[in-house]
Parts: sequence; C-alpha cells; structure tokens
Amino acid sequence: MATGLTEQCSACGAEIPLEARASFCPACGIPLTPASEGTADVQRSTNRWLAILAVVAMAGALALGVAMWRLIRSVSPTVSDQGPAAEAMDEFAPIAEDWIDEREDVDNEADAGDRDGVLLAVDDAVAWTEIAVEDVSEIAVDADGDSAPLYQRLVAVFDGRLDSLRDLETTGGATVSTAWMAGVERLDALGVESDELICQIAGEMRDEGDDPDAHITPAMDVDC
Repeated sequence: MATGLTEQCSACGAEIPLEARASFCPACGIPLTPASEGTADVQRSTNRWLAILAVVAMAGALALGVAMWRLIRSVSPTVSDQGPAAEAMDEFAPIAEDWIDEREDVDNEADAGDRDGVLLAVDDAVAWTEIAVEDVSEIAVDADGDSAPLYQRLVAVFDGRLDSLRDLETTGGATVSTAWMAGVERLDALGVESDELICQIAGEMRDEGDDPDAHITPAMDVDC
C-alpha cells in the first residue's frame, strides 16, 4: 500500500520512494504512469505549503504571547522581594545624600566668611530644595504600609528646610547676625528630626524583613 512518502507500481505493486523520482519501476521495469509523477509533485507541493503554514502559525502564536505578556506587565504591579519601606527608602536615599552636600556647601561658605559666596551657596540650596520637596512628596504619596506617615513627615522636614534657607537669604550673607544664627539652628533641629524619622523607617524595614543597612547609605550620615 502506498504511503505519503511512497507511490505504488500499478503493475507489480512495488513501493517506490517519492524522492527517487523514478520513471521506471525498479522491481518490474514497467514505466511509471505520468499520473504517479503528478501525484508526487502534488504531494511535495502540499508538504511545502503545510510547512509554511506551520511557520506562520508559530510566528503568530509567538507574537500573541509577547503582546499578552506586555499587556499583563502594563496592568499588573511590579513584584518586588522587598517591603514598601525599603522601596521608598531606595528612592529617598539619593535625595538625603544630596541634602548633606547642599548643607555642607552653605556651612563651608559661611566659615569662609565671604558674603557673596555665602549668598550663592544659599541660593543654590534654595533652588535644589524646591525640587527636592516635590520629589520627596511624590515618594510619600507612593509609599505604602506603616512607613507612609513617616515619609509624609519627611516632606514637612524638607518644607521646613526650604523656609529656613529662604530666611538665610534675607540676611544678605551676614553669618554673624542673629537671623542667620536662628536659621542655622532651625536647620540643625530639622536634621535631628530627619534622622529620627529615618531611624523609625529603619524599624519598619526590619518588621518587613529587610536590612536597613542595605537601603540607608553611609552618605546619608544617619546613625540608627
């Protein structure tokens, strides 16, 4: 009996492979009919089309899978192996580090005693803190869990720093004035408050199974 890979001689019934493309039966020598050759061509053509359709179907399935994966990623929250307190701290840490630099610039210029340098440092710190307040506010809005109120209080800390820096601007760089001293004292007090809040957030990180030291960086200059 002929299969999809062979044809049968009409005279002796021998199975002849299609790939042989024989004109005569190798068993009995009888010429094969044109119909057999035509059947072989049809079979080969059919096999080619089936292969093409299979490739197209696989490509379509792959494209659909990628599209579904992208859709799921776009509507599903990102899965993280750390708690919300640690996630928010990873965003807050660079801001806290930059604040240390801004404050040091102001203090260094004040120690140098050059009014123009002092005013320039304060102006830079004001401009930076205006942006920082917005950034910390966004972090606080996105924060989840028990640490969320603590991040909200850090927003208030940065608001207070901005107000204090603006007060320093009004002194004209007179670092020995009462107004300057009062502004610096407020900044120091806000620094203490910030450190306390960060340490409370560190406690929340421990409760959530995270290591605070992996998220509160040495450059933040906080000792919990």
